[in-house]
Amino acid sequence: MYLWQTRFAEKYHKEDAAMSEKQKNYLLGTEQKQEWMRKGFFAPRGLGFLEPGIVSLDSAELSAFNVVKSFYQNYPEVFNMAYISEKTGLKVDDIKKRFSRMYHEHLIMFVKNSAVSTYGFGLYWWEVKLKEGTSPEFKKKLASWYQEKDEICTGYETEGEFDFFNGNHMRTLDNLLYGVMGPWRDLPEIEYVHICPTRRDLRDNNVNQFDAPGDGYRKFIWSKEQKDAFLKHQNKIDASDFAIIDAINNTPSIGDMFDFDVLAKLSGLDAAQMKKDIIEIIDHRRIVVPMIYLNFMKVGLTQQLFLVRLFQNVPCYRKAQIVDELQEIPEFNSVAEFTDAYYDIYLQAYTEISDLDALRKKLESYAEVEDIKMATAPRLFRRWVARLDDENGYWEECVFTDDINQDRASAQCVKCRFSGSEEVK
Repeated sequence: MYLWQTRFAEKYHKEDAAMSEKQKNYLLGTEQKQEWMRKGFFAPRGLGFLEPGIVSLDSAELSAFNVVKSFYQNYPEVFNMAYISEKTGLKVDDIKKRFSRMYHEHLIMFVKNSAVSTYGFGLYWWEVKLKEGTSPEFKKKLASWYQEKDEICTGYETEGEFDFFNGNHMRTLDNLLYGVMGPWRDLPEIEYVHICPTRRDLRDNNVNQFDAPGDGYRKFIWSKEQKDAFLKHQNKIDASDFAIIDAINNTPSIGDMFDFDVLAKLSGLDAAQMKKDIIEIIDHRRIVVPMIYLNFMKVGLTQQLFLVRLFQNVPCYRKAQIVDELQEIPEFNSVAEFTDAYYDIYLQAYTEISDLDALRKKLESYAEVEDIKMATAPRLFRRWVARLDDENGYWEECVFTDDINQDRASAQCVKCRFSGSEEVK
């Protein structure tokens, strides 16, 4: 081959490769997913990546979820009764009665977790420690403020080595610092606030999330020993009730969770299209996880929260390995990995039905662990935007906030008001 032919061929292949690159859409759920991250010598760092393939919460692709969320309170048959009956051995009428009772007694709620990091949000947890001697009245007032602040999508009031542990999804860290923390952060009663950005969300309230390793995605995780302890501890949910929750949360595919013919009758939408769309969004793109949430407060349980700090010379790959190993322990009902934070790992377990000493010893067995802080949480304000304070008449009220185009650091910024309370600004 002549030199000019060689150079022409090289130029053609480069142009062809460039054209091919431009034609890629990097869609979630395809082989091109996040392929753009592998171009550089180092992978891009960050918390929120706005990814191709996300859909709005009111999109046609999420019609099935939205129909179920709108009707399940009075129509439990929106769930796949034939599947649940096969898995539990219960008759359909019995399943409906049991499900309705659990819902109306506020023992369960149908909810969803969104993979907010694919929507361009950072997911920030934050620990609040009050100064020694702070009055119970101040803590009560601050708890009320957290309860009413719609932008705080999850929040625990705790007792122990810290006093609150709350979470926000925010596109801009400044908006968290000024808009959520600004009104109280510098009050004399506050000892400190530690912000914990989330790198990976592996498990939430016993359901494996988007970052669960291997084939664990959407698995409902309980050990037999802890399930037996749970059933013995309380008398509001029996073995058959638990089996219904387990069947719904453990469906192999989201296509098995719902009865799409029932959804079609209730909504007028096409059953086949709803099923196809929801399978694409949840099974393939993994940007939403629908689940039945067990309201621990109504069954006499509290949550034990663990904040684990590793020595700062521990490499990130080793931290990830430790987190993966800890999520193999089913007693940890929630597992997350932090980055750029004082703490590295967040874990959660049911206080009354877990061997807390054994769990702590397991954590202390890692030479990489520098410190562990623990606190008991008897109260959860919301879980991923859904309010749990039925005593105030707000059970299941959901407000998904967004700080897009907001600059809370600027006094001239037009503030979005989400709460109706004058106390919350």
